[in-house]
Amino acid sequence: MRRLFSIGGTVFLLRCISMLITSLSVPGVHLQCAPKTHANLAAEIKEAVQIYLGMGMAIQGVRCCGDYMFSGHTCVLTLLNFFITEYSPRHLYFLHTTTWVLNLFGIFFILAAHEHYSIDVFIGFYISSRLFLYYHTLANNNALTQKDGSRMRIWYPMFYFFESSVRYTVPNEYEWPFPWPLFLKKCLAGGNRKKRF
Repeated sequence: MRRLFSIGGTVFLLRCISMLITSLSVPGVHLQCAPKTHANLAAEIKEAVQIYLGMGMAIQGVRCCGDYMFSGHTCVLTLLNFFITEYSPRHLYFLHTTTWVLNLFGIFFILAAHEHYSIDVFIGFYISSRLFLYYHTLANNNALTQKDGSRMRIWYPMFYFFESSVRYTVPNEYEWPFPWPLFLKKCLAGGNRKKRF
């Protein structure tokens, strides 16, 4: 879970920086954006708290304009896809194919709904996938982490903080925590068997 939260947090920190330095117009005519003027600082803080408590969702009454570069929805879909593919049993090909198909359909529907520009979606997919792959390349390559710890601490402080105590690749071992449904317990247990060559 710490890998999911550290990579997700880094992606959304980059998204916050990107929103601060990039201003794009509204991608669809169905979105109404107008400049807002606040009477004082208290009114601005109240609106910020309202956006925070509503988690930025329109269904909660939050209306945000200008947060298009890059797509957070695409980042979430892509990171979930990569984490399911990486940490689920290798023999569950149907699950892996399904997550990739759902990721691509989700991207298509984000574009079809005119919620983001195509460059926003592409950059969201690119940043989240590259960050996932770079992080896991560093985490799964013992030569990179053990060769020079001080350099790793300087250039990748977050990675060093989370991964310095991990000395091996995290094994893919699964256990269904409930006695039901039995087919899921058997399905996950099949991925834990050692293969003999």
